[in-house]
Amino acid sequence: MRIGIMGAMTEEVDSIHSHMTNVKEFEHGDRKYYIGNINSHEVVLVFSRWGKVASAATVTSLITEFKIDHLIFTGVAGAADPSLNIGDIVVSEQLYQHDMDARPLFKKHQIPLTKITFFQADPLLKEKAHRATDGLFASLTAKIPAESLARFNIRELKCRFGTIATGDQFIYSRERTEAILADVPETVAVEMEGGAVAQVCNDYKIPFVVIRTISDKADHTSEIDFPAFINEVARHYSEHIVTGMLRL
Repeated sequence: MRIGIMGAMTEEVDSIHSHMTNVKEFEHGDRKYYIGNINSHEVVLVFSRWGKVASAATVTSLITEFKIDHLIFTGVAGAADPSLNIGDIVVSEQLYQHDMDARPLFKKHQIPLTKITFFQADPLLKEKAHRATDGLFASLTAKIPAESLARFNIRELKCRFGTIATGDQFIYSRERTEAILADVPETVAVEMEGGAVAQVCNDYKIPFVVIRTISDKADHTSEIDFPAFINEVARHYSEHIVTGMLRL
């Protein structure tokens, strides 16, 4: 079995790459793919790039050129659920594209010609992601310096299964978040790649899961140093959750 791993940030990819052995590097479609092993599993690791088209192209290559059997996708997201805080984790229950609107030919958010709006993540991968996240949270201070946790007010962490919205828009205002929730109230997080990746995986019948670290609260009132958050927190989350999943 060959497992594809996509990271939405280069820092996440670098951290996961450090755990790989027997690594071979390939260039395809202006991307670098790393084939090797993590915890006895054969994996193919790649930076997704940002946005729906870029990430869809990347996962298509993973499936058609590198012949993966399962996909794990990790990155950051903004919260839509006000109960989520910076540093919490959302594991995809299902994903949809909040900017897909082909009305009146099709219902809002429905992918044309498919009758599908929500793409369901794989139950086994979801459970492994949740268990790996629990393991991370249980030993968080051993993996991330206390000063970094305090800097971003990371405490009383939660891991949630939920609905993730995807669109080619950076959501930076409360008003835009509220508009997304008005359409799909069960949305818990918003990002820019997962729904497109899920659509491609559905086309090719590839089991997948999307794991997102919350980097912005739903009210957008907590300003953070985003590059510092990626380097000090999010890259370590992705590293330990992905490698933890590959131990289960």
